Amino acid sequence: MKTIYETCVPRPEVLRGELKEDIFAARLRDVMARKADPVYGDPQTFFDNTYPTAGLKTLLRDALGRLTGDASGKNAVIRLETAFGGGKTHNLIALYHVASGHAPAKVVAG
Repeated sequence: MKTIYETCVPRPEVLRGELKEDIFAARLRDVMARKADPVYGDPQTFFDNTYPTAGLKTLLRDALGRLTGDASGKNAVIRLETAFGGGKTHNLIALYHVASGHAPAKVVAG
């Protein structure tokens, strides 16, 4: 079995020593105010760097279904429950980008 160092290549900014740790503190309000780092604020960059987990897909499908009237049997309230650092804000940013109509088409396809 190959090690993680053999199978994974760090992102260019990591290799260059330019990774800014403060970008890990995402804030939905900064995204909405267009003040966020492009890794969160730019929908294309955001989704290029986001792995579509089953939970994220479910959230987007259910929430967008409610907005479009396609989910009449779904609950109107979605409760995101994860530990600190579990992705709640990341999921909300994804939902914001998709619901605002700025997400790349490939993200919402299917």
